[in-house]
Formats: sequence, structure tokens, C-alpha cells
Amino acid sequence: MRLRFAAAVLLSASLVPALARAQGADSVGTRAQGMAGAFVAVTDDASAVYWNPAALGKGAYFSLVMDGNRAETVPDSLPALSGGKRSGYLLALGTPALGLSYYRLENKIVNRPITVSRSAFQLDTLTTQHIGATFVQSLTDFLTVGSTVKIVRGVAGTGLIEGERDEILDHADVPGRSTGKFDLDAGVLLSGPVGRIGLVVRNISEPGFEVERGGRELVLDRQIRGGASVLLLESWKLAADFDFTKQAGPFGEVREIAIGSEGQVTRRLAARAGIRFNTAGDDHAPGLSVGGSFAALGSLLVDAQITGGSDKAFTGWGIAGRVVF
Repeated sequence: MRLRFAAAVLLSASLVPALARAQGADSVGTRAQGMAGAFVAVTDDASAVYWNPAALGKGAYFSLVMDGNRAETVPDSLPALSGGKRSGYLLALGTPALGLSYYRLENKIVNRPITVSRSAFQLDTLTTQHIGATFVQSLTDFLTVGSTVKIVRGVAGTGLIEGERDEILDHADVPGRSTGKFDLDAGVLLSGPVGRIGLVVRNISEPGFEVERGGRELVLDRQIRGGASVLLLESWKLAADFDFTKQAGPFGEVREIAIGSEGQVTRRLAARAGIRFNTAGDDHAPGLSVGGSFAALGSLLVDAQITGGSDKAFTGWGIAGRVVF
């Protein structure tokens, strides 16, 4: 029995391509997730170091963000085949000319290979820690550009594990190899009196992290995302984001469109909501998000969000604290 399982492990590893799915674009930012990820042209606090570095130049004079998000997708319609789990944590400081950041992304994907027994899953894990400095330059009164230079430490692992899908996602782990890489994000923002247009390119060098054995890499795919926002009322805005590139997800390719809105309800309370779709496949996997902010003490804001929707969409929650002035 053990020999058969070991042979299946080797056969499965030999049939897996050299590049494997890695981390999605929407892992960071409670405020962003409250708008379903329609945030490239909206961000105006320190989370811009991730969502659009150029936006720091048109944002707050000073901002500090501490943020955490968790999400998973475990479809009831595919109870024994695949699923995913991810989390993102951000600590960032921003000024109009400079930003400093640390964020940690963790991604787990389980799939049942066709060459292995019905009790075994392949588990891919990738945890990356990013330390970055963001630099912003205003080219005109309306146009800013920015870039985030990063050191990325990644731990990648893959292996076959026997058990139930949900238990593997929640508790299982595989040996990983730690690797350090340099990477770069870049953004541009065009601002006007009634709205903004932005573009961000993340993971420009597409850093790959080799697993402990098997010669495979888990790669941070290059992500190109555009966005636009418009002021509907003095305190309400509508925004939309769209991916120019496809990413590999738990159930196939992902290329999202997100639409969201954010506004001030009272002097101390803001609300936001959004919806996103996958345009890359037959199953659009819509996800719905709602969130809000409460001004607890002067410039201290507390954010929260929850995301639901299709059982093939990532659903979860997030909470953050921001100091903005």
C-alpha cells in the first residue's frame, strides 16, 4: 500500500507543470475589499503602496494602516475535488512622496489529482513577505506616477496529503523552501475634479519560488489592473476595476471586473459595497461585499468588511485600523 502511494506521488509530481498557481490580486485591504476590489482609482491612504503607488501623491498628508483579511472557497458542489484559502496582512505608512510597507500573503490550494487515490489531495502553499519602499513623482497637476521597490521572501511547498479537503485547508502543511527575490510594482494616476483613472502593474519581475522537491515553482504572476472612479455626489463615489491579465485560481483562470461604491453616511460613519465577476470562464463566480468605517477618535478610523456570494468565489472578512490626516 505504501509503495503504491509513493509511486502515485512520483507520478503526480511528474505530470504537474513547472509553474503552478500562486497568489491573487485581491488579498490586501479591508477598505478595498468592502468595494469588492474596485480600488485602483480610489485608494488615498497608505494602502496605495499595494493598490496603486501613484495614488500616494494625491492622498492624505500622512496615513498609517494596519490591516488583516481572510477568505476561502470550498464549494459544496465540488466537495471532494478542490478548494482554496488565503490571507493578507498589511502594515503601511504613507505620505504624498514616500511610502513604507510590510505585507504578508498566504495562499493554499488543494486539488485531487486524477492519478492518485480518492483519499489524497495535492496541497500547494505559498507564503510571501514583502518589504517595500514606495516613491512618487507628480508629472503635472493631474498626473502622478509611482513605484514600490520590494524585497520578497517566499516559502513554497507542495505535496500529497491524505484526508478531507476542509481539514487539509484548515490544518495541513507541507515542507517549504525559503527564497529571497527583488520585485517591483508601478502605477499611474490621472486625477480630475470629478474623478480618477488609474493603472497598476504588480509583480513586474514575476518572482518564482522553488518548492522543496520536484523542480516546480510557485510564481507571483504579473498582474495588470486598471480602474476608474467618478463622484456621483459630493460625498459618494462610484468605481470600477478590470484586470488586463489572467491569474490561475483554484478552479481555472481568473480575470475580474469589480464595481463598487463608497460614501459618507454621517460625519463619523462611511459605508461601501461592491460586486465582482470572473470574466475568464463560463462560471462568473460573483462575489458580493459590504463594509464600513467608523471614526473612533478624530483621525483614527476602524474599517470592517464581509464578502459572500458564489461558492466558487473567495468569501471572508477583514478588519483594519487607519490613522489619516
